[in-house]
Amino acid sequence: MTGAPLWRGYWFLLASTSAAAVIMQIDLAMVARLGGRASGAYAILMRVTLLDVAVTIASAAVAAIALGHAQKNGEEAEAIEKTCALAVGLGVATAIFGVFVYPIVLGALMGEAAAAPYIGAPIVWLVAGAPFRALANTQGFLLHALGRGGSVLTWKLTEIPVKAAANVLFMQTLGFGFAGCFLAGCVVAAASSVWLWSRLRAHGARRMRLPEAAFARSFLGGTFWEALRILSPQAAMLFSLSLFSLPWQSAANGQRLDSYGAGQTFMLFILGPLMTLTRFLAIRLPAKSPNDWATALAPVTRVGAPIALTAAILLLFGRDWIGETLYRQQGDWWSVFVAALALSLPIRFIGSIVRGLALARKSFARLTFADVVAQWLVAPLFIVSGLAADRPEIAYQSLIWPEAVGVFLIWRSLRSALEEPVGVSLPCKGHAP
Repeated sequence: MTGAPLWRGYWFLLASTSAAAVIMQIDLAMVARLGGRASGAYAILMRVTLLDVAVTIASAAVAAIALGHAQKNGEEAEAIEKTCALAVGLGVATAIFGVFVYPIVLGALMGEAAAAPYIGAPIVWLVAGAPFRALANTQGFLLHALGRGGSVLTWKLTEIPVKAAANVLFMQTLGFGFAGCFLAGCVVAAASSVWLWSRLRAHGARRMRLPEAAFARSFLGGTFWEALRILSPQAAMLFSLSLFSLPWQSAANGQRLDSYGAGQTFMLFILGPLMTLTRFLAIRLPAKSPNDWATALAPVTRVGAPIALTAAILLLFGRDWIGETLYRQQGDWWSVFVAALALSLPIRFIGSIVRGLALARKSFARLTFADVVAQWLVAPLFIVSGLAADRPEIAYQSLIWPEAVGVFLIWRSLRSALEEPVGVSLPCKGHAP
């Protein structure tokens, strides 16, 4: 986990996880050609499946972490078989949830009459693909943990044109229309899970097996806390956006809401590589002895820190150009946002490392506690104060201090856990720092 092999594995993971966003853009473009309210229905369905997405990502990460620990005990094949079985079970659970909930939410948001054409077969195929998506995502993360990220990337790059071709086949040639997009997704996800399983067979996996109660309890507990941690910032960002949309005396105006909304979109793009770094460390560190983790992290800090500092400087000096060129935004509510984001990047780089360490130690609940405290107790204080005073330099402290508090809480939790064996407390116990 040094030098070029380390960064090659990281870029494999970053590119693989980015493929899903490309496929979603292709889907949206092809659905838009159907006319009517199809684009809106697709966008809403992608939002209401947030729980599905969070569980899928969380279970894959927890599975890869469990595999890393199992490798040290020579139980690699068993961990693959058990985690894949649990991933399918979680996918089935989210599918059952979706059957009952998605039609209600879609009807409530679009209106019963407008939503009627998009309820029925589209939702059936959307939820039918949930077990395959959960399984394929878990298999991909397992391969990344095994150092087979190149295989995953090869398939992900192949999956993009395959999904586009499947859309044409089911949406146009066979005449399924809107439902065809989700039917294609189900078929491609099923094919992906079969192909990825063939790659895992080389590591001893033969069949999915039901795990013993202790393993399942640990896995599901970890998935719960990690899914909650994934959902928390999404909800916190929506809450923050709602604060910007409220009337605040005579200072309220649409410009600051537009700037903050555009800033959130830009921030997700900038922070994507750091979130991937957290995932990468979480799935690669467990295979090594904790005594070797400091050595393994040396090339991360040696290369990553200068990159983070350079990115911060570029953002700081290029913020006005970015706003005017890419987002058509200008003024203090945009400029100060990007400046605060730039100043927070070094802290966020450190945060990505300590979060990776916490996940590698299976400290799921402790990590979630720290992030939730920072996102929900610290950030709103700055936003409310800044909006009331119409001072962006106060409001956008919410980009700096919550991250600093979160990193401090996580690091304190890690220090207190140094004397514990790795993974000594099951995630479902819900320990907090």
